[in-house]
Amino acid sequence: MENAAEKLIAYVLTKLETEPVAERIKLYNVLADFVPNEEASSRLRQYTEELEQIDLKFQRIKALLFLKKHENYEH
Repeated sequence: MENAAEKLIAYVLTKLETEPVAERIKLYNVLADFVPNEEASSRLRQYTEELEQIDLKFQRIKALLFLKKHENYEH
C-alpha cells in the first residue's frame, strides 16, 4: 500500500506543475495534510509559503507594469 501512496503523490505533484499558481497553492496544502512523512509535509508547506510570496510579488510587478503602461497612454 505504501508504494501505491508514493506513486499517487508523485503523480499528483507532477500534474500540479501545470495548474495555475493559486490552485497549486491550495492543493499543495491539501497534499501536505495527506503526506504521511512529517519532513516531506513540512517542506511542502514551506514551499507553499514561498510560492505564495513569489506570486504576491509577481502580482505587484504586474500591477506596476500595468500602471506604467496605462500612464504612458494618458500622456
